Amino acid sequence: MWKLLIADDEPRIRRGLMKVLPWEELGIQIVGEAEDGIEALELARATRPDLVFVDINMPFMDGLAFVEELQIEFKCLVIVITGYDEFKFAQKAVKLNVFDYILKPVDRVQLKEVIDNALLELTNKKLKDEYRIFTNKQLVTNSILIRDNFLRRWVGDLVEPAEVNKNLSYLQLPINESTRIGVFKVVQSTNVGTVKKEWTKDLLDFASKNIVEDILSNKVPHIVFHDEKGHIVIFSPLQNESEWIDLCMAIQNKFEEILARMVIYTDRMAGENYLRADRIYNELVKDINMKGSLSPVVLLAKKTVEQAYAMPNLSLQEVADQVRVSPNYLSKLLKKEIGSSFIDYLTEVRIKQAVLFMNDPSYKVYEIAEKVGYNSQHYFSKAFKKITGVSPMSYRKGSRS
Repeated sequence: MWKLLIADDEPRIRRGLMKVLPWEELGIQIVGEAEDGIEALELARATRPDLVFVDINMPFMDGLAFVEELQIEFKCLVIVITGYDEFKFAQKAVKLNVFDYILKPVDRVQLKEVIDNALLELTNKKLKDEYRIFTNKQLVTNSILIRDNFLRRWVGDLVEPAEVNKNLSYLQLPINESTRIGVFKVVQSTNVGTVKKEWTKDLLDFASKNIVEDILSNKVPHIVFHDEKGHIVIFSPLQNESEWIDLCMAIQNKFEEILARMVIYTDRMAGENYLRADRIYNELVKDINMKGSLSPVVLLAKKTVEQAYAMPNLSLQEVADQVRVSPNYLSKLLKKEIGSSFIDYLTEVRIKQAVLFMNDPSYKVYEIAEKVGYNSQHYFSKAFKKITGVSPMSYRKGSRS
C-alpha cells in the first residue's frame, strides 16, 4: 500500500479528500491529516508518506515552506491544492519540484486523473529503485566472483608473478608484505559423519565460509574464499601475533560448535615474498594434508618454533605463552601428537636448517651454529651429530666429495 498524508487547514477539505475516492481500492492508505505545515512535517517524519496533498495557505508554516522542508528530508510526490487567486503560488510550487497541483474546489475526475499519474510515477520509481539495487548487487556479486577467481588462480600458481601486482591493484585488494594467510579445512571428527549426510558439499562450503565471515566481520579487514580443494583461505592484514592466534582459535571453536573439527595453519608473508602467495599457500595446504590429525595448539606451536628457532633462548614457556596454554599441557600434547619433547623438536628444526646452511661453503661452522640458535659451537656439533649421525665437519667433507 502506498501511504498518503493530507495537509490542509480546512477540516471540510480534509474530510472531502478522505472520502472522494476509494483509496484502499487504489492501493493507498491515508496515514495522517494535518491542519498546518508544522504538524504536517512532524507527521511526515513519523509516517514517511509516498504521496502528500498540501494546501498552500496554512497557518504557522505555509504549504510552500512545508514543501521546501519536506523535499530536503524525503523523496515523496507532492500534490498542491490551491485556489484560483493563488495561481502565482502554484507556479512557485512547480519550481519546488512538486508533482502536480489541483485547483479548488477539487474535481473528482481531475483528482482521479492526477492520482493515476502519481501511482504510475510511484510504481516506475519503485521499479527503477529495485532495478538499481539489483544491478548494484549484481556488480558486487560479479566483482567478488572475479576477485575469488583471481585468488584461486594465484594460490594455485596459475598467475604469472609479473601479473600479480597489476591484478591486486585492479581489484583493489589490500594485500602486501605484512598480510597473513590462514588456511582452514574441515577434517574427520565425531560429528562429521552427520554433517556429510545432512549437508551437501555446496551447503557445507557456504556455511563454513559464512561462519568465518561472521567471526571476522566486526574485527579486522579480511578476504575469505574457497580454493579448488575445498579449503577456506583467509587473507588478513592483522599485525598482532596474539590477536591473530586468538582469531584462529575463535574460528576453530565456532566450527567445533557447529560443524566439525578444524585444522588451522597460518603463515605471514615475508617481505617481497608476498607476491608468491601461491608458495606460502601450497606449503600450508601440504602441511594440512600431512598433519590433519594434529590439534590446532600443536600446529601453532610447531609454526612458532619454525619461525623462532634462531632465538638462542627460545623456551617451552615462550612457545606455550604464544599458543595460550600452560608449558606442562603443551609438553604433553607434543609428546602425544608428534612423539617428541619440546627440546627434541626444537633441536630437529635447528639442525634441519643447519644442514641447508652447511651446503653453502661461504658459512663457517660457528656462523651456522649462531644462525640456528646455538651460542656454543661445541653444543651445536653434539646436536648435529645426534640428528645426522656425523659431525658438522664430516658432513661438510662428505657433501664436497
